[in-house]
Amino acid sequence: MQLYAVKFGESLLGAKYIFRDETSEDLIKISWSYYIAKYNNKTILFDVGFRDPIIANQWGIELCNVDDEVNKIIPNHVDVIFITHNHFDHIDNIDLFPDAQIIISYSDYLHTMESGNPIVQERLRKENVVKVNDTYLFDNKFRFKVVGGHTVGSSVIYFEHNNKDYVITGDECYIRDNLTQKRPIGVYSSSENNAAFINEASEKGCIPLPYHDITIFQTHTKVSDNIVQIF
Repeated sequence: MQLYAVKFGESLLGAKYIFRDETSEDLIKISWSYYIAKYNNKTILFDVGFRDPIIANQWGIELCNVDDEVNKIIPNHVDVIFITHNHFDHIDNIDLFPDAQIIISYSDYLHTMESGNPIVQERLRKENVVKVNDTYLFDNKFRFKVVGGHTVGSSVIYFEHNNKDYVITGDECYIRDNLTQKRPIGVYSSSENNAAFINEASEKGCIPLPYHDITIFQTHTKVSDNIVQIF
């Protein structure tokens, strides 16, 4: 198995949004990213990012042009896409992958179909969408689990590699410290569900792989300007 992290943007975010127990007005530099796995002759995306410069400007995000870098890793076909939740930075590029199977929580699917991006809605109307209420095991490797902490249907993906337990956290963690220090996030739909996930994953000794921790790109093997290889 190979796993990569792709950084498609950077910005600053208030510490109080990252940590629920934070009261300062400090700003923390964060990444905007997603993950790519190659496993069992399949190419798998964990979320897909977004590309709208107007939205990026509204959020103060400096977008990176990562197309050429990504194409060197996934030059042909994407088989499966896990969507951890339906916020724009995790789902809006879904239309770029018309043939991939999509795995998403049923709650976030419904919310998107009611009030989401029309382009995303159109893509989710295709037949190859798996809508999950609780847990879904893919290829006997990746366990998609609906948590419902960050959004009503926000989810995480557990897997094991080389006798270590990992969890792709979605935004149930913004950065690794949320889990390693047991500090729940400051933006949530259910504070109880978010805290329960963090406690459970921490007690299991899971290694967190979040989407907004810029240190991910400082501590793993650099493949190109905006991509690192986790393993």
